[in-house]
Amino acid sequence: MNTINTSYTKRAALFCLAALLLACSRTPEPPKAAPAAHTRVKASKPLAPAQITENQALELLLSALKQHKIADLDCLAFASENDAPGMPAAELWEFAAREIHDDRCGGDPAVAPVRDRYQVNSTGIVMVYNVAEAEYVKL
Repeated sequence: MNTINTSYTKRAALFCLAALLLACSRTPEPPKAAPAAHTRVKASKPLAPAQITENQALELLLSALKQHKIADLDCLAFASENDAPGMPAAELWEFAAREIHDDRCGGDPAVAPVRDRYQVNSTGIVMVYNVAEAEYVKL
């Protein structure tokens, strides 16, 4: 009797697996229509992504920070953190805003902690690093 139950269980399991495979399989995409004989198809050249220089990115960042009235910019120093130093232009620039500690800004001159990290892309969007979420969010 135990052999019958085992055999039945195996068959039922195989049937369920087969049903799942059939139900979850992809349906083929319909064939794409060919262009009409009288229309011309232009060869399109892929657009190169826009790139900006480090100075352009820094200007965009400073402008955004002034617009959002972020901190005293005179007490912050910005350093590029891109992976490829000496790169003339890129689609995305990363900057660290470090505190300046001197007589005017106060603090220990021996340290310059990072206050914030920013990303500036070639379209002018500025992102700030959200430490709690461990991701960049729009400024």
